[in-house]
Parts: sequence; C-alpha cells; structure tokens
Amino acid sequence: MNQPTILFLFTAESYHREASPLISEFMRRGWSVKVLLGFHSSHTEKVVEACQQQGAVVELVPAEAAYVEFGYGNLAESRVASAVRFAKEVVGSSTLAIVRRLCEANRGTGFGRLFGLPGLLIQCIRRRRVAEDIVARLQPFAVIMGAYHSSGQIDNAIARACRQQSILTYCIPNSPYLGTLTLRVGRLNHLEQGMASPAICVHYDVVNRLLGWLFPAWTNELPDGRRAFYWDSVTMLAATLTGLQMDRPWLKPALGFKRVFVHSVYSRDLLLRDSYPADRIVVSGPPLLDAVLEHIGDKEHEVAMYSHIKLPLGSPFLLFNVEPSAEHLYCDWDRHWKQFHDTMAAVAHCGLPVVLSLHPLCKLETYQFAEVEYGVVISTNFRIHNLYPYCSVSVSFPCSTNLLALTFNKPLVIYDNFGILTRDEASRILNMIAGALVAQSGTEIAEHLRTFASIENSGDKVKHLLPENPRAASTIFEAIAMDLPDN
Repeated sequence: MNQPTILFLFTAESYHREASPLISEFMRRGWSVKVLLGFHSSHTEKVVEACQQQGAVVELVPAEAAYVEFGYGNLAESRVASAVRFAKEVVGSSTLAIVRRLCEANRGTGFGRLFGLPGLLIQCIRRRRVAEDIVARLQPFAVIMGAYHSSGQIDNAIARACRQQSILTYCIPNSPYLGTLTLRVGRLNHLEQGMASPAICVHYDVVNRLLGWLFPAWTNELPDGRRAFYWDSVTMLAATLTGLQMDRPWLKPALGFKRVFVHSVYSRDLLLRDSYPADRIVVSGPPLLDAVLEHIGDKEHEVAMYSHIKLPLGSPFLLFNVEPSAEHLYCDWDRHWKQFHDTMAAVAHCGLPVVLSLHPLCKLETYQFAEVEYGVVISTNFRIHNLYPYCSVSVSFPCSTNLLALTFNKPLVIYDNFGILTRDEASRILNMIAGALVAQSGTEIAEHLRTFASIENSGDKVKHLLPENPRAASTIFEAIAMDLPDN
C-alpha cells in the first residue's frame, strides 16, 4: 500500500495548537503529512516553523484567498490590486465601473448594501478556485480541519472541494463549546460587547428583513429575544450563491465531517441536543492534553515548570486567567484596567502565590508591571492547560478553559465582570461550571477564596488523574486509519 497522505488545514493559530500532537502521531505512524495554513498573521511564521520541525510539508494559502491580519500577507496587494484584476477578469472593466457608480449612488440606502454583492461573489469564486486547485494537486486521503464556522471563507471552499473530489474530512475542535446554544449565546455576547455589528440583526434594515423572510434558516433567536443572522446577510447571500455556505448556519461544526472528535461528554451532549448525527461524534478528549497528562509525575518536567513560576517543587498556588477584554475590544482600556486591578488586589492577598496565564492576545510587556505591583508571576513557557493539574485553585473569567477545573477536579472562582452568567438562562447553562463560585467584584472573589483557604496542594492527587483510555491522538489516528480503503 502506498504511503497515505493526510492534510491538515489550519485557519487560525488555535487550530494548530490544538491539533499539533496529531501531526507527530501521523508522522510516527508512517503517513505523509502536509499542512495548509489558511491565515497570514503575526502567528504564521512560528506555526510554519513548528510544523516543519515536526517533519510536515507546509504550504500557505495565497493571501487573496486566506484570512489576513492587517499588515501581513501583502494585504494591500492581495486584497486591493489583485482583487481588482480578478474582478476585471470575471465581469469585465465596464461592468465593474457601473457597479462602483451604483454603490456610490446608493451608499446611504438600505438597498445600497446589495451593490457590494458582486465584489463578495468575486471573492468567493476566487476562494473556490484556489481551494479546488490545492485539493486536486495535493490529493490527500483525508483532510483534518478545525470546527470552522464561517461564510464564504477558505474553510468553506476547502470543504466544498473535498466533497466534490470525494475526500473525507475530519474535525478537531479547538474548544469544548459546540452546537447552536454556543453560537446563540456567543453572538449575544459579541453584540453587547461591540465585537459584532448591529447590522446582523434582522430588523436592522430592509435588506435584512427581506433576506430574513426569504431564508428564515439563516436567522436564529438570541437569548435576549432579538432575531439575527450570524454574519452580514449580504455576505451570506454571496456564500450561498457560490456554494460556500454552512449547511446549517447556526450549527458548529458543519455537518459534512466524517467524524468530529470532541473534548468531552459535555461537548457531545451540546451536539446531540441539535440532532447532530451521533455516529459521527467521537469523545476522544483534546489532543492538546496528551502531553499534559503524560508529564504528570515526570520529575524533570515538574521541576522545570515550578522553576519557571519561581516556586519550590510541589508548592500550592492560585492560577489566574487574565481576561483579554480590551484586547478583544469589548471594553475600553480604562474599564479593563479598573477591573484588572480590582481582581488582582483580591487574589494577591489570598495567602497563596499567584501565577498569571495570559491569553495569546495579551502582550507580556503590557502586564509585567503586575509582577512588581502585586507580587504575582506571569507564566510564559507554560500555558494554562500545563499549569492546571498543579494549581490549588483557579480564578478565571467565563472561558472554555474553565472546563479543565472538572477535568482536574480543581476549585474554581469565575469572575463575571460583564454579567454573562446572570444575564439569561441560556448563557448560564453554557458558561456555568458545576461546583464553581461566581463573583462580580474583587470583594466577592476574596470572599470565595476564603472558602477555599484550607485547600492544600493537590500535586499528589494529579497522578491519579491519568486516563485509562488511550491518548486522544492515538484514538483519533486509529479512527481515521480505519477508514482507509484497505481496512
């Protein structure tokens, strides 16, 4: 049998971080591994290097078809000059000029939004062509993707090309939060925090009302009663017309995967409540935790970790997950710092050493002052999932990593600065963790921590958390290998 080829598509740094152990697993098992990066950002170069160090062949999606962070991927060339050239190729210069004039004339009207449709169609067609060419050229046995949720993007285009060429696709989610409830609660958060435009609401203008009436499945009711599209309705129209729309726009992940390898029974249940086919859901655990679990009891690893956080081996500590509210642009920096100082003052006097875990969006130099002002330590070499097995208590904002408190049986205080857990029942169901205590001020955090004051370091207990089941990477590999034609 020829050496099978597996293709990984990463359209965000977090997708690579979650599935990286699988690259090593497939390499170890003798497969040919290729990686396709569908994003150009500050993270791209280090992801390329990491994949190449594992032995994978790496290719980047051209910037004009990929996700592009401003300042990367020759953005001006890829999204302006080349787009214009492609538009002229598809519709001709004269038609393009007419569209431009119509856009200008109707900019202030609701229907003026529809004049952006030709440009969106052109972008979708280009992504389709790029995806079809890549998949036809690489001809993998299967493609492993993240739990993408997008409209008219390169993820949709690759998935479509795989369907056309009868290539299997598999999903490795980068979060335990899946399904429609996650999207409904998340979109309400985005609207309230300014991370999504009110233009997604059905009653925003005449175009939305018309498209909402024509395509009711594109919309859903948010927990506050408003009805909304997940994306801009005209963007969704372009994606639908070019075959690059999600099969169910309010379901994550897409239904087209051969299998979805979820983090836990909790994740599986979120999908089952949406009637996701049960035979496609595999509870594998997150591959990211394989190395974490394997290192439990590894003296050399534990010495290195405790040395990094400047504590004696086995010392108890409080793990604090920093909320990236300003970095995510859902509050201004003044409010962000006020809340940060309020929570820091509470945890700094709890009687335990405090270790901060920063979100990838948070810059180290922005928060280093806290080490001097509050006596905390910022972990840079070990991420939150590496630290969780060894902490005595965790303090975090509403975050998907809070489910690690259940995995490792840790006390958890959730600081809810934006009232998400008290806003509505759907939000509480999604974000509440069994046994966690909720605080909405530094004073309440301090009170809850006093409840946990007698908790001793659980370093000896973590050794008993080693799973009896195979590693996630092994489980996933075996499931995919079973689908080889010779099996």
